[in-house]
Amino acid sequence: MGMVSIEDIRDALADVRDDAAPFAARRHHAAVAMVLAGSDGALSLCFIRRADRPGDPWSGHMAFPGGRADPEDRTAEDVARRETEEEVGLRLGSRQLVAPLPELPVMLGGRATGMRLSPFVFHVGAKRPPLHPNGEVAEAMWIPLNHLFDPTHHITIDSPRGGMNVQLPAISYGEHIVWGLTYRVLTDFAERLGRPLPRMDWPRD
Repeated sequence: MGMVSIEDIRDALADVRDDAAPFAARRHHAAVAMVLAGSDGALSLCFIRRADRPGDPWSGHMAFPGGRADPEDRTAEDVARRETEEEVGLRLGSRQLVAPLPELPVMLGGRATGMRLSPFVFHVGAKRPPLHPNGEVAEAMWIPLNHLFDPTHHITIDSPRGGMNVQLPAISYGEHIVWGLTYRVLTDFAERLGRPLPRMDWPRD
């Protein structure tokens, strides 16, 4: 990926516009926090592996901290902050917000779920703080940005679609695989930085 600073990221995301409907109008809304930490050229992103839970279609998946809106949440950003504190013990302040990213439709098996996802980018400083996963999280970890952009870690996986398997792009990190919705968010982030992920085309609907 080459050296990238948090100021490079701020500049790249400064003009991002999100034309989503007002948060209050959303019945089915979720948000995630892309939490960056580390010094320039050595930035890492916080990831979680969701706990294995019966009935959860994203059970065991790699993800960013986040979840669905609760009635007391005033904004999508509030959702991302609350869920991050609950899931990994990181309290995100307003000064740590770098930028929002435009919301995305949440897809499952290639089909729309009716939910919308709002990603937010944060930076918590030059040191990577400890992560304290709760019961909804099997593991929490910091993954270097350079690893995520390294072509040698980009793979494809088979995913069932309409009775057949399709190949989807993914990123390996040890025994973990980043794919699906989390990969889509990371792809959008990378493209807005002007540093697209080394990837193949993949189904978007």
